[in-house]
Order: sequence, then structure tokens, then C-alpha cells
Amino acid sequence: MRGRVKGLVVAAVCVVGVSLSPGCAIPGRAGDNAPAQVNEHVPKETDSETGQPVPEVVGDGDGGIALSASQQFFGRAPFVVLAPEDDHDAIVRGASLAVATSVPLLVVGPADEASIAQELGRLNADTAVAVGSVPAIDGADILAIDGSPEQLSELTGLTFRPEELSDISEAGAALAALDSSEHVLLTIPSAVVEPSENTGDGSVAATDATLPSFGRGSQDTQVVVFTSPNGVPEPGERADHVAATAVAKAAGAQVVVLPVPDPRVNRESVDAVRENADATILALGSHFGTSAQIRERIDSALNVAELPGGGQLIYPGRRMIALYGHPGVPAMGVLGEQGPEDAIARARELAGLYEDYSGEAVIPALEVIVTVASVSPGADNQYSNVSRVEDIRPWVDAARDEGTYIVLDLQPGRTDFLTQAKLFEELLAEPHVGLALDPEWRLRPDQVHLRQVGQVDASEVNEVIEWLADLTAEHNLPQKLLVLHQFQTRMITNRDQLDTSREEVSLLIHADGHGVPAQKMDTWNVLKQDLSDDIWLGWKNFYDEDSPTFTPAETMYVEPAPWFVSYQ
Repeated sequence: MRGRVKGLVVAAVCVVGVSLSPGCAIPGRAGDNAPAQVNEHVPKETDSETGQPVPEVVGDGDGGIALSASQQFFGRAPFVVLAPEDDHDAIVRGASLAVATSVPLLVVGPADEASIAQELGRLNADTAVAVGSVPAIDGADILAIDGSPEQLSELTGLTFRPEELSDISEAGAALAALDSSEHVLLTIPSAVVEPSENTGDGSVAATDATLPSFGRGSQDTQVVVFTSPNGVPEPGERADHVAATAVAKAAGAQVVVLPVPDPRVNRESVDAVRENADATILALGSHFGTSAQIRERIDSALNVAELPGGGQLIYPGRRMIALYGHPGVPAMGVLGEQGPEDAIARARELAGLYEDYSGEAVIPALEVIVTVASVSPGADNQYSNVSRVEDIRPWVDAARDEGTYIVLDLQPGRTDFLTQAKLFEELLAEPHVGLALDPEWRLRPDQVHLRQVGQVDASEVNEVIEWLADLTAEHNLPQKLLVLHQFQTRMITNRDQLDTSREEVSLLIHADGHGVPAQKMDTWNVLKQDLSDDIWLGWKNFYDEDSPTFTPAETMYVEPAPWFVSYQ
């Protein structure tokens, strides 16, 4: 039997302000369509010590994550909302309707017609409200609407306040911010798809119909749901994850939207975990990893120290604006022009200039050269002067006290990076201390400085990554930043073999090109070619060598906008 396509008749009854307990139906109009029922979450596993439910991942499944979310949260619904995956305006309008009426939103595309028909049967729902062009669904009465504020108000008896989004990337956060005090209709005017008439392609057009009764839902059992629509591997999957966010919100869960699928990403996500330590925590989407991985990451969010700016992942939870140089030596960079406290204040002032150009927190940072390339061999014949830990300690302590990240920079000469890094293990065991490797000053046994640009192979860098990751894990630290300076491709050989598998370390290529803007951009464009998606990018501004020095606006208009900006 083909689906029945209907239009709009005002006969809906809306039950507003009624709390929907897990496993309990909302009181509503008597009739064939029972109001929604939210599933009571039965944890697959509980903590052996506390008895609390352990966090779980709700996987995407064959029909997509919105369908999985519907199966997770709803046992019954008076109707569902449908929208096509390629119509982002219809997706957010449908999401608004689903949240306002506490019913699932299903996306046509990830879920095919058969899967949707099966889900409607499971929900005991005979009616689907279609926003945008969708195919007929066997056994379903389809109310085809355009989702205008006037039409939704007529359909539901609710008053909707329109709110425009620039694109689908803003939808997750906008849905999470919705509350029960008002009804918001999200729209993406730039993504409107013209409605299609039924021309034999299986899409639907409207005739007369009525909307079954519905109610507002809320979870009595505290359920916190993490979603990350913008963190999906493929941008085309965002619409389905936005719909899943709406499904969780419609079921009354507390929804926390993350920029990446990791609850350690920033201060807000860590706060959400810590404030809801006794709640049931679910992560929507297979991109969150396995349930074992999400449990480990939530445990870290609860127990590991946070980075300056909050959270336990270096990026994308913050951007860093740093002074670079060696203490007491102004000629080596602006950091050396003042002591620790004044350097931090200067970095903080610089960071403030970037706030208008970043959607993430901007924090001050210091990059301190702790081993300095030398023209003389020294007693050890390594052509590198090593600072004493006790001389660098005041800088590390001041940075800790002032919420500043500090990076220890190595110019190793003829020795290897790992040997020098281990000299500063005491400082690197601090949560706010990272490491930088400068291959320009890495020599072979027969070389001396200033006669060539040095270089390092990825295998030597990987040794540092492994050691730094093990140190981070051993001391239960937040993620470490490892900066690799580069301005020529030859400086890092076999760069494609850099190990990004250790999540304890965040790897960043720092573009050190200088000169006129065209020269800097040429260096930037070369260095970002064939770069792994797991490696971040940084940028250096020179006060003397650049002509002119980039402004904060010009720096952040570079594509992609750099995550670590240093000033020398």
C-alpha cells in the first residue's frame, strides 16, 4: 500500500507544560494516536563501585544516526517529522518542529523508505509531517508542508519565532540552546530548496489532513547527550547528526554540542561532564569511538587537570598567541625583552587583539628557547647551549599562575631532539608545558650552524612523540602540544610518516616564513600541501624581518586560520 499524502487542517491538540517521564505517555486527546512515550534508559553496564550507569556510544547504524536516536529515545510517537538530507533549510525547520512537539525527526537519505516505514510501525505512528520533498512512505499519512512560521503555528497552535542561521554548521548549537519557554523556528535562507511538485518521481504534494495530538517531553532520569554534527568525518553527514541532536532534544535530554567528538575538548564540555557526573551520559554517533573510548575520555574529563583556557585537548578548544625568544636576549626574539610577568602581560595583550577573529578562546602563550644553537662546539661538541632547568622554572611557574601555556623550544645542534627533551622532563611533567622542535638547528655530525638549513627525519620526531605521549600518560596530564618549526620542505624528511596515532600529543607544523606577504604566503601554501588532517598549523609574525608585519586580522584571514601564532 502506498503512503497517503495529505495537507493541513487545523485540528491538532497541543498539550503544553506536561512533563514526560521515561516510560510514561503524555496525557492528550483521546483517539487512535497515543501521545509520545520516551524510552527509559536501561544502561548496558554500571560502575562496579558507584553503581552509576557508564557512558555509552549510540552508533550510526545502517539507517543513520537520526534513526538510531529515534530508536534510543522513543518507544512511541503520535507522528514523526521527515526531511531530505540535501535540503538543510528543511532539516532545521523540521528539527524546530520536532523539538516543539517532542517527536522524532528522521532524515530521508541515510534512512531509506523501507527503514522509515519500519520505524513508523515501531513507534505506532500513522502520520509523518514532511518538510521539503520526500518520497511516499508505505502505510503512512504524509502531511506535506513548507515549514513557514504561519503554517507551523496553524498546524500546532504554537507561536514560532524565526531565527536565521548562515549554514548547517550553526544548527547543532542553536538546537542545544532551545528551551521550553518559547518556540524557535530555525531557518537557513541561503539553503532553501524549491519545493517540487509530484511529477512522477515519488515525491509528495499536499492534500487535507489533521495533525495528531502531541505533548512536551522531558526526562525525569537525568540524561546528558553529547553530539558533534560538525565533527563528522564527511560534511555531507552533518544534516543527519543535526537531526539526531533534535531527536535527543525532543526527548527531553540535556544536549551538549561539541566542536569535535570528544568531551575533553574545551571548558564547556568538561564542565558539562563534571556537573553531571551522576547522570546517564550518551554520545550520539560512531565518530565518538567505542563505548570504552568514550568512558576513558569522560574519566579524563573528570580527573585530569585542565589546560589554560579550559579543557584537556589542545585544539580546537583554543588558539594561542605567543611571544618567542630566549630569556634576557632581546636579539633572539621579543620574549627576551622583559621578564616572565611582563612577557605574559604582553602576550595577553596580543591575544586580546585576536578575539574578534576567532570563534574559539584565545589564550596567551610563551615559546621559550631552552637550548640555543651555538657557533662554537662547546665542551660536549654539540653546538648547542643548554639552559639550566632552574633558570627556566620561573617562566614555567609564572605561566602556570597566569593561565598561560608555555612551549620549550629545542635547537639541538649535533645531538638528537629526544636527548635534549629528556633534560627538561621535570618541566614537561607540568600540565601547561609543551615542546617545540626546530629542525633548522639540527645538524649532522659533520655540520656547523649557519652554513646550511638543518633537517630532521620523521623517525626522530616520532621518537619524541612516543616519549612525550608516555610521559603525558604516566603523569595523567592533559594533551601535550608538540610544535615542529618549518619553512622549507626539506627540513622534515618523510613528513608523511609523522606518527599522529598517539592522542596524548597534538602535532602542529609552525610556518616560519618571513619577508613580504607574497613570500610568507608562498611558504604557507607549500607547507600545508599534503599535510595530514591530524596535524594543525601555526604561523609566525616577525617584527623586523616581515615587511610589513601582518595585523591580527590579516593573520587570521590566512586559510586555514592558524591555531598557534608566535611573534619574534
